[in-house]
Amino acid sequence: MHQITFPNTHLCFLALFFFLVVQLPPTIGDIKTIKISSDSRRTIHFEDFCFDLTGHVNLKVSNVSITTTSTTPINSSRIGFFFGDLSAIKIYGLVLRPQERKPCILESPNLIPRAFQPIATFAELSPPPQSSISKTLPIPAFVLNNKTLPIPSPDHLGIFFLNCEPNTSLSMNVHIETYNLDRNGKDYLEAGRTQLPMIYFIFSVLYLPFLASWLYLCNKNRLYVRKIHILMAILVVMKLLNLFSEAEDKHYIKVTGTPHGWDLWFYLFHCLRALLLVTVIMLIGTGWTILKPCLHANDKKILAVGVTIQVIANIAHVYTDETGPSNSNYVYLTLALLLVDFVGFTIVLVPITLSIKTLKEAAKTDGTAARDLGKMRLLGYFNVCVFMFWQVKWMAWIFVGEITDDDCGLEWLTVIIEETLTIGYYIGMFSLFRPREQNEYFVVEDEETALATIRREFADY
Repeated sequence: MHQITFPNTHLCFLALFFFLVVQLPPTIGDIKTIKISSDSRRTIHFEDFCFDLTGHVNLKVSNVSITTTSTTPINSSRIGFFFGDLSAIKIYGLVLRPQERKPCILESPNLIPRAFQPIATFAELSPPPQSSISKTLPIPAFVLNNKTLPIPSPDHLGIFFLNCEPNTSLSMNVHIETYNLDRNGKDYLEAGRTQLPMIYFIFSVLYLPFLASWLYLCNKNRLYVRKIHILMAILVVMKLLNLFSEAEDKHYIKVTGTPHGWDLWFYLFHCLRALLLVTVIMLIGTGWTILKPCLHANDKKILAVGVTIQVIANIAHVYTDETGPSNSNYVYLTLALLLVDFVGFTIVLVPITLSIKTLKEAAKTDGTAARDLGKMRLLGYFNVCVFMFWQVKWMAWIFVGEITDDDCGLEWLTVIIEETLTIGYYIGMFSLFRPREQNEYFVVEDEETALATIRREFADY
């Protein structure tokens, strides 16, 4: 009666998810190796990195091939790489899409003061067959009016490729390493992320007493434990492993530039945690094993849609995260990911709303108002809890994003706020639906009073 089955389609999605993770290009932390093939884009955004004053870039370009349909000779000094200040680029974004009549940034780096600085042009390419460039250089000190001005510390810089030659396309292999220096050597994490390994580890440890408390409650009230409570315990385990694997992933990237396989574990537990969270929220919304013993056909369909959307969102998240902004479809994929996240959030609320409506109709027709009011209140509080979690999370993300735009050294603050909100939401959800003999929300004595309360408190459903 309590068994939940999902279509085989979801197994195919999971298989596709892990296949994509394995097949993704070797983008390791802030070491990127990217192959460009017959690309005619004027501008390619390869990397964003939060540098401090010790920052360095190692750029290697090889196997360069340029094709053109123009009869005029190619000026290789008009093709190359440059640093760009991201704040200035947001303001002067149109300059990064030069027309023939516009000045080329590689030839006029002071076109926008303190915004751009060349790294290397194709005039520096070694002769064929190597056709390569190899450079390791510190982050730039921008030159303005013959004065050298160091960048603010820390500062968010982008590494861009620019092709000012019309009617040309290029193929090349690009290897970029970005890092800051500390007392132990190279730090491949950005200035605002170097604290993340410890932050993620601390939050993973915080889930241990949470899990122990939940298991204690389940054992103490074992007669009232349902299958949903077991799923909730597994959810906490997945969240703990997700945070721990991310801490290890970030630690090895910080020290060596490579995650040593921890990125696969992180993506695995991230996917399982996200799927379980959506599943638990939607099952609670349907009242499975708490308010009713089994799922109806419509409940299963809505659950299948919610899980499918979550799988798609995870695939898109991993793909955009690993391929980076150099992907020609990066902007569209990012927008699609935001849209999928919003649709997933909307789907999650559907079972809760439907359950409240069903209980409201039953209370009117079956004379069960006294019994159903408590259930409706419980689901109503849960509905508000889910809605507020998503709203506050998005508002915090936008607010902190504005702060980190001004000071990228505060990116760690985003993680602390997000994880604090998450653990607070988990505590609220688990407290509402903990196993117990008598739920105080179900205690209602008078039928007429209960029916009047339903009409007043749930008029919008």
